[in-house]
Amino acid sequence: MIYVLLMVAIVLASVGDAALKKSSGFQRWGPATVGVVIYLITFYLLSVVMLELPVGVTYATWSGIGVILTAFVGVLVFNEQLNKKVVISMGVIIAGVVLLNV
Repeated sequence: MIYVLLMVAIVLASVGDAALKKSSGFQRWGPATVGVVIYLITFYLLSVVMLELPVGVTYATWSGIGVILTAFVGVLVFNEQLNKKVVISMGVIIAGVVLLNV
């Protein structure tokens, strides 16, 4: 169950990142507000996860998977490009997260 909460926090963080990007540097208050509220929920969930998992494992997993998910959101929503170096780096991040959690 704790890993489900962690995954929800990761997905919410990526949605929050997309909302913040859509805010155009807080020039558009609707998306900015959505992004900030989502991040407040995300941090609450992370604090709950850290009751059971070590802070290092929690943060490394959240940030590592979050980077990858956010990159894919960038590709799908904002038409950003991934190059070979980025894809290889994501593979290394995935390997690190897996090793950290076994």
